[in-house]
Amino acid sequence: MDEPTLREVVNKCLAVAPNVRFIWHGGEPMIPGVGYYENILSICEEFRRSNQKISHSIQTNGTLINQSWIQFLSKNKFGVGVSIDGPAHIHNFARIDSAGQGTFERVMRGINLLRENELKFGTVAVVNSYSVNYPDEIFDFFYNEGISFNANPCTANPYDDEEMKTLAINPFDYTKFIVHLANRWLETDNPHFRVGPIDDIIKGVMGHQPRLCRFRGQCFLYVTIDSNGDVYPCDAFLNKDYLFGNLWSSEMTEIQAIQQSGYYSGRAEVEEACRVCEWYQVCKSGCMRTWEGNKNIENPNGMDFCEARKLLFSQIHARIAPIGNVQS
Repeated sequence: MDEPTLREVVNKCLAVAPNVRFIWHGGEPMIPGVGYYENILSICEEFRRSNQKISHSIQTNGTLINQSWIQFLSKNKFGVGVSIDGPAHIHNFARIDSAGQGTFERVMRGINLLRENELKFGTVAVVNSYSVNYPDEIFDFFYNEGISFNANPCTANPYDDEEMKTLAINPFDYTKFIVHLANRWLETDNPHFRVGPIDDIIKGVMGHQPRLCRFRGQCFLYVTIDSNGDVYPCDAFLNKDYLFGNLWSSEMTEIQAIQQSGYYSGRAEVEEACRVCEWYQVCKSGCMRTWEGNKNIENPNGMDFCEARKLLFSQIHARIAPIGNVQS
């Protein structure tokens, strides 16, 4: 994103909310270097309103983390997320560099720098058509490293390329994978080790508010802004069919109106159909990406992602019910 677009994006985002969180991601956000983000912070200060809270996080593959990045992230209190899918053979299956080489060793080097400098970080493990076969290896890797992680499914929409479709997994395989992780996790009885989304599902089952967006039903709180200023619902929908507008030609308030009257009005219909489901308070109709790329669904009941979610919630509910204080 060039500087004029950065200024436009920051200005218009800060104009509409008292608290704004910028999440820098997609390609590899560390490629522009520390100086690029120092400039972003200066732009934020220029447009910050009185008493406005601004926070930042960065989702990185970890290969470029060095001491300069450590100092910057620590000084400016950036949240850090690192993408790592598990041990070397699992991670390197899908995460290779431009030369076709696996990146596991470089990612671990970055993670170790974060740990050595006591910077908190989260990790995302994408569960694809290869890694879904190795729940125990993935669990053991993260547990032995002492790294909490989020296991996110690799999903594909009709407009995705063939490689993405090959890597994608079906909802029932993901449910089986997560239930297996849940059993392993609960056996550890380790409060310092967290596995997402299992911890969020347990929160929902116990009547609390989950943390992850896919269990909150509040998609309208988020937008994704592409490098040219185009605005989309989230990074799962960078497709012209889901384009809200462009910040060079529209105010954020106009884009928010489009969200409510168009795209998310369809979500409201789905949620109304879902309210009769026993798992609604846990699910909140799920992530729109898992609706098989269809933003016009009126009732997801019976679709694979819906039935797989019901199975997931029921199995985790049954697993933790003996512990007590769950919603029935």
